[in-house]
Amino acid sequence: MTTEISNIIILLLLTIVAVILGLYLFLRQKYRKLEVENRQQKELFNRMDNQKIEHFHRAQLNPHLLKNSLNGILSHAYQTYYTMDKLAMVLDYVLYESEDELVSPKAEIEFARNLIEINKVKLSPLFDIRVKFDIDELNDSMLNTPSLVPLMSVDLIENAFKHADFHGPDSFIAIMLTFKNGLFELVVSNRISKRSPLQKSKSGIGSKTLEERLMLYYPGRHQLWRFVENDVYTANLQIRLYAD
Repeated sequence: MTTEISNIIILLLLTIVAVILGLYLFLRQKYRKLEVENRQQKELFNRMDNQKIEHFHRAQLNPHLLKNSLNGILSHAYQTYYTMDKLAMVLDYVLYESEDELVSPKAEIEFARNLIEINKVKLSPLFDIRVKFDIDELNDSMLNTPSLVPLMSVDLIENAFKHADFHGPDSFIAIMLTFKNGLFELVVSNRISKRSPLQKSKSGIGSKTLEERLMLYYPGRHQLWRFVENDVYTANLQIRLYAD
């Protein structure tokens, strides 16, 4: 197993642990809060006469409040299940399919989808993230034929979530993946922090592993542009899967 794949597996496992730990801490905090409220109510009940207790009981036990609390807990539980499901799919791809010399464009595209969904969990619901897939699904032969070196999309996607500025008012991440007529194209843009190490590089941004793999497997059949302009980092990868 290559160092790159091992690093991806370690990152995914750390993400799983972080998600589980976050859910545990959230539920523990909720449980402790309910314990405190319950104890306070019992103390109050003990100081009130029966008539006041009955009135207080009817006023406080609001079914809608209880339902909203339950929905909040269920929402977190569903989000955890959803993320774990995506992580399982990514791990299957990394551990099994990526061991093959070539995978189908469809498999790599699904891997990219799941990877994006996992990273989106870390973002605020208000963060501006734009994701678009433009896939020629009518050309079933090209879409399902093993012709693409696996994990070609991981570097650009991971870099976007790693180096984006998540606090600026105009921050964003934009990802567009296209596959038409045997051309696999991935365009990633994001606003970066002024302190980001991405701006220190003049001759290329990100891991050189991707460039080395492109030169090895797709000589003369790929293009990779990476640049920073007005604090916006853009990467454009094109791979022609079939020689003319």
